[in-house]
Parts: sequence; structure tokens; C-alpha cells
Amino acid sequence: MASQHRPIKNVVVLGSTGHVGIPTVIALSNHPAQFTVTAVTRDKSQASFPPSVRVVESDLSRSSLLSLLRNQDALVSCLATSLINQQKDIVDIAVECRIARLVPSEYGLDSTHPNAAKFVPVTKTKIENLEYIRQFEHRLSWTTLVTGSFFDRQFGDPGWFGWNMAENKATVFDGGDVEFETTNLSQIGAAIAAILSPEHLAETANQVVFVNSFTTTQNKVVAALEKVTGRKMVIEHETTAAFRERALEAHKEDLTIFGPVADLVTASVYGQGGLNLYSKSAGGLWNDRLGLGREDFLGSIEKALATFHKPS
Repeated sequence: MASQHRPIKNVVVLGSTGHVGIPTVIALSNHPAQFTVTAVTRDKSQASFPPSVRVVESDLSRSSLLSLLRNQDALVSCLATSLINQQKDIVDIAVECRIARLVPSEYGLDSTHPNAAKFVPVTKTKIENLEYIRQFEHRLSWTTLVTGSFFDRQFGDPGWFGWNMAENKATVFDGGDVEFETTNLSQIGAAIAAILSPEHLAETANQVVFVNSFTTTQNKVVAALEKVTGRKMVIEHETTAAFRERALEAHKEDLTIFGPVADLVTASVYGQGGLNLYSKSAGGLWNDRLGLGREDFLGSIEKALATFHKPS
């Protein structure tokens, strides 16, 4: 059996304490008979995972990663976008250590869409990374996971994707009836566990996989938020076109500032570039194929507010 097609048992998760890393480690650890999980973190003291998870502190240097990835079957990268430039080096080390399946750090808008680089420049590095990974398909297999925005996480920080729960305000774009796909963090973790499972390992090899929790609109989210909180939201209206233009100007002035990058992503989540309904333009969702359960819309909002939004 070629090394890249062997069953997955030992899984390493980089960026294990991040937004995607935590639910990924938890989802994998929920299948102890299938997976032995190593969670890699910059600060071991900050990690809190089930007892079955091996937690390792690493500076992500070559020597450290070589040690970590020996005798492992899969590598799931949940590293933040700010560390995306390290991914080619990580690919090289994964190949050297004979990793069978690599899940690169994507988990957002579809970087393979023809408009991705134009409308969300930060995806250029992701596009280059995937092209680089494809050179090694004779040595390892890969799966890229497209999820759109992180539905539950976006209610935590004021201003993310137009939501400001701290002030009970929302910025509604283009009238609020534009449909968009979005995914809870726990659904992302469940999708990764399914991708690496024996049932789906072969069909997800060298594939861009599309999952979501909901296809919804901002107006539907506003209505649900008002129902859950019992408060009428203060609505401000904006267009994604104008919002994007301001973000582009700010991005040109300083490419290192996170805010304009996030604003460009927001504009595309809500329709700019045709990236909002990513699965429809790429052959459909994998939810049913991966055995992912249906999620409750109101219940997700209630849980999101309880988990990520801490009223002052």
C-alpha cells in the first residue's frame, strides 16, 4: 500500500489552541479507537484537552517538527493566517516524515475560486501553498476544507462581520437578504475527523471539500438574535462595494494591518466576488457524504452568545 493511502491513526494538530484547533482536537479525541491525537501548542500551560490527548509545546522550528511528525500518519494545520507563510516549510517536513494525509490551514472562503485572489488578496498565499502541495501528490495526499465564515465565533469580537453584540448593533450589508454560507467551529472539527476516518479517507484524497452549518442571510440572523436576546437591535446599513473599496485603500497603505484584511473577507462573505455561496459554485456540499448532522440555527446562536460573547 502506498504510504499516502495508508489508514490514519496518529494525528498531529498544529495551532491546537486556536479557534479551529480546539474543536478539531476535541472532535478527533471523540474517536479514541480511531485516532491518537497530538496537540501542538506554543505554550503547553495554556492547553486544556481531554486526558487522551498528548499535548506538546513547540516553537515550530524544523528540528521540533521533524521530531513531532516522525511515525505520524496525518498532519492537520490550524495555524493562524499570520503564520501561513510557514506552510511550505511544513509541507517539506511532512513529506520528509512520510505523512500520509495533510490538511492545510484554509477553513474560510474558497481560495480555489477564480475571484478569490482579486477580492481577498490574503488568499494568494493559500493558492500558492496548495499549488506547492500538489507537487507532492505521489508522496502524500491532501484535503482542503472550505467553510466560509466561522458562524458562532463572529459574535465574540465587536465589529466582526458586522455584528457588535456588546452595543446590540449590527451593520447590515446590501439590504440584508444576500444569502451566504457559514459554519460553526464544532462543525469544522467534525468535518476534519470525518475526512480522516476510514469511511471517507479515499474519497477526500486530493479534494477541496465544502461544508457549512447554514445557508442564511443577515436579516435572518438579526431576527434570530432579537428572538434569543429579547432586544431590538440597532441597525446600520452599508454596501459591500463601498466597504470593500475602503478596505482596499487601507490595505494598500499597510499590508500588515489585520483590520482591512478582515473587512475584505467580510465583503466577500456577504457577496463580493461571488464567494458567498461557495458550495453552489463548486459542485455542492459534502455534509451528507461526510455524515455531518444537521445543526439548529437558534440553538447555535444561543450557544455562540453564551460561549463567545461575555457581556460587560
